[in-house]
Amino acid sequence: MFKVNLAEEAKKLTGTTAQDTVNAAGQAVQQVLDQVAEAGQKVVDDVCKTAQDAGEKATQNITGQVNAWGKSFGQSEEKKNVST
Repeated sequence: MFKVNLAEEAKKLTGTTAQDTVNAAGQAVQQVLDQVAEAGQKVVDDVCKTAQDAGEKATQNITGQVNAWGKSFGQSEEKKNVST
């Protein structure tokens, strides 16, 4: 009688073992995950930059409005003082 090692025979036929196939599949999955992570990080970076820009513009707009109100209030107080 002789023993047949199926894994060994499959390796002879295909040139790879099941472990090699699993490793290759694992590497492919890891590459996809890395690409997804990079793309996700880029989206996060872009969103943060957009939010920061919007915040800075809003701050400038509010500051400008407060200054305008202050000037307007100051002028109306000056007019009151002149009339009295």
